Amino acid sequence: MSVEFGDEISVEVNTRVRALEHLIQQRKVAGVVETVPTYRALLVYYDPVATGHAELIGVIAALVPEAEPATLPPSRVVELPACYGGDLGVDLEAAAARLGMPPDELARLHASAEYLVYFIGFTPGLPYMGGMPERLTIPRLDQPRTRTPPGSIGIGGEQCCIYSVESPGGFWVLARTPLRLYDPAAADPVLLKPGDRVRFRAIDRAAYDAIAAAVAAGTFTPAIRANDPRP
Repeated sequence: MSVEFGDEISVEVNTRVRALEHLIQQRKVAGVVETVPTYRALLVYYDPVATGHAELIGVIAALVPEAEPATLPPSRVVELPACYGGDLGVDLEAAAARLGMPPDELARLHASAEYLVYFIGFTPGLPYMGGMPERLTIPRLDQPRTRTPPGSIGIGGEQCCIYSVESPGGFWVLARTPLRLYDPAAADPVLLKPGDRVRFRAIDRAAYDAIAAAVAAGTFTPAIRANDPRP
C-alpha cells in the first residue's frame, strides 16, 4: 500500500511522510510489518492474515490528518568529516569547471550547507539529501561510472548523496568521508536516518587517514546531537 502526499520534492511533503511513518510505528498499527518512506510517499507492507486491506486503509486514513511536524521527535544533527578533491573527490575540479567556479569555492559552498536526509535507498544506508546551495545544481554525469567507492560524497541535480557501499553511480564525486554509512556488523548497521540533518566538516588527507584508522579500530564515535525545532 502506498500513501501519497504530493508530487514534488519538498521539506513539507517529506515531513508529513515521515510523520505518518512515526505515527504508524508509535501506535503499533496491527498487521504492518514494514514502512518505507520516499520523497513524497510512504510504502506500507502488511500481513494480509493479520489485517484486511480495507481495514488498514481506514486506520491509516484516520492517522493522516495527524501527520504533521509536531508529531515527530526532535531530529538529529550528524557531522560527517569530508576530504575534498584529489583521489577522494575525483570530480571536484571537473564539476567546478562545469559550474564556473574555483574548486575551493565549490568545496566551501558544499560544506557550508545543512542537508536534510529525505530517505534511505538505492543501496543499504545511502541517504538522498536536499538543502544543497542553488549555485551547485548540476546535471548528473553524462556517463555514469560503474564503480563508486563507499563514503563518496556526490551531487547531481539539486541533490546530494553519500555512497554507502561500492556501487555504480551518476553523481559528481566531490569528497569522501571516512565514516561507514553501512556496517552490517554494527548493532545499528545504518548510520543516517530519514529526518537527520547532515553537516560536512572539511578535513585534509592526514585527518582523513587518521579517522579512517580509528573507524577501522572501532574507536571513533560520530558527532551526533539532538536538534530542535523540528523540520
